[in-house]
Amino acid sequence: MFSSASSRLLLRRLPSPLLSQAAAASKMSRGKVTHSSGALIAKHTRFLSTASPPPPTQTMANANSPPPEKIAPEAGLGAQDAMKLFIQHGVGRRKLNEIAAEKGTTPLVDRWQKMVATYIETQCHVITLLGYTPDERGIGLYTQHLQQALASASPEVQDMLRIAGRDTYRMVLANAFDLPLMEEQESKGEMSIVDARNVMHKVSLRMQAPEVLEKVAKICSTSVAMTDSTEAQQIDMARKHTVIQQVMVDDVYLSGGSSSLVSECGFGEGEDGYVKLQFQLAEHQGDPLISQYVGAAMMKLMESAGIDLAALQQQAQAQGQA
Repeated sequence: MFSSASSRLLLRRLPSPLLSQAAAASKMSRGKVTHSSGALIAKHTRFLSTASPPPPTQTMANANSPPPEKIAPEAGLGAQDAMKLFIQHGVGRRKLNEIAAEKGTTPLVDRWQKMVATYIETQCHVITLLGYTPDERGIGLYTQHLQQALASASPEVQDMLRIAGRDTYRMVLANAFDLPLMEEQESKGEMSIVDARNVMHKVSLRMQAPEVLEKVAKICSTSVAMTDSTEAQQIDMARKHTVIQQVMVDDVYLSGGSSSLVSECGFGEGEDGYVKLQFQLAEHQGDPLISQYVGAAMMKLMESAGIDLAALQQQAQAQGQA
């Protein structure tokens, strides 16, 4: 679903959609990152997958025509409705069911990556019908147009889109991990913004713990790139992203068993507790303080992994001019 140059670097949400806010966070985290570098952090921390299916074939609607120049908020709401349809009843639901069936035989990180690959593949199909290309550039342009449209939309419309996106993501989580998350949320209600900030502050501190940073640095110290080619470097970059994600799950959220961070926050132990926490945090994915916490911590992890943000910025600029 992405171009060949980007297929090994799926734009993937890290353990929660909150981490996709690293772009906003970078502008607030001690003034160390420029706006363009911040966008790169968002791009390379939101989705960290090492494999993806090939890009879908473009439809006649956009194969030989330029992409849209703008989009109405109503189109964004319609796109979310279409996403929900495919996730509930279409190919997306079948793929999520297959992922759920792998519990106990496939590691959590691998299943999470498959889940997000399914999410993005579905999104690509939806935005194609709006005239965008079914790849990374198309998703980026669609997101940009939607943000521009929301800037002048009423608060009511803005909140409708926020809720629609949150609920779609939650639906994907519930189906991929076969948990009654929607029903539990209805009975318990939403996590408060104070509790969400406290949780993510704990997460950010744990992300920056010396032993966590050292582990990432040690694992990533040896490159798997056999040549200096762009393709080889992308493979190595994908490996580093996956290392970060694995350490996030094992050493930040789940380390300690009954005394793990997810247990301390009241979500139970192990994988199910982790998924339940991410489900609840989705309500506050746009909070600027949470974004600041996560952005600063994610920068530390990426530096420990040897990820060169300046090089990523140059690569993104080159792709944008291509």
